[in-house]
Amino acid sequence: MRQHSSVVRGQGGQGNYECSMQELQGLMQLRGLEAVEVISRKYGGVNGLCKRLRTSPTDGECVTNRELAQRRNAFGTNVIPPTPPKSFLQLMWEALQDVTLIVLMVAAGVSLLLALYSKCELFVFFFSFSWKIR
Repeated sequence: MRQHSSVVRGQGGQGNYECSMQELQGLMQLRGLEAVEVISRKYGGVNGLCKRLRTSPTDGECVTNRELAQRRNAFGTNVIPPTPPKSFLQLMWEALQDVTLIVLMVAAGVSLLLALYSKCELFVFFFSFSWKIR
């Protein structure tokens, strides 16, 4: 399952960058060859996109605290919110959907019924035999 990132927007505009946050969000929605084609056509390839974002494709962002603050102001912070943990009952319900576990539960139920049936039959046999002896 793929998680989507949540972008917390900055207060200012796009700053000194030639690419807006909306354009970057649109690029993140594209996949495969479509993304490659759009980046090549619109930005002149990855190097062109990096140039517009004022960063290096090999070294990443070589920024000072001031530049980092400007980037955060222009693009916001990229945060992936944590998913809430599943409750114990949700985990149990998911486990009960497993075919192997269902087969094992049915086998355990049959085994229990056979054990109870044989003990009940032994109990009836024992008391009927004891009545015959007297």
